[in-house]
Amino acid sequence: MKLLPALATLLAAVSINSFAAEVELNSSEIKQLLNGNTINGVHYQKKTVQYFSESGLTLWAGEGDKKPSEGQWKVENNEYCSDFGGGWGCYKIVVDAKQGVHYFIGEDFRAPFVSKQGYHFQF
Repeated sequence: MKLLPALATLLAAVSINSFAAEVELNSSEIKQLLNGNTINGVHYQKKTVQYFSESGLTLWAGEGDKKPSEGQWKVENNEYCSDFGGGWGCYKIVVDAKQGVHYFIGEDFRAPFVSKQGYHFQF
């Protein structure tokens, strides 16, 4: 009868892991996701678009902006980093593969986005 509780514990662990859909990306995965591509997302309840050039230039615009912000981007220590003139800020990226959604994770925000290959920057 001791087998039944052990089996129940194992099945519970497997079930929990199958619902743990978010996986943190490493540096190589972040570069592959962003380099030369465009993302569409939501940041502080505002629709956004961002392009990541292979040269390290990034363009970012939020809903209602008259022109995009221009900055620099890089990947360092398994984090996406950007500088739009106020200094570098770095963020983890996780993916919910089941939903096809990525998230930037910062101290005070969680910003969802989807990625498209190539340049599709329209705001």
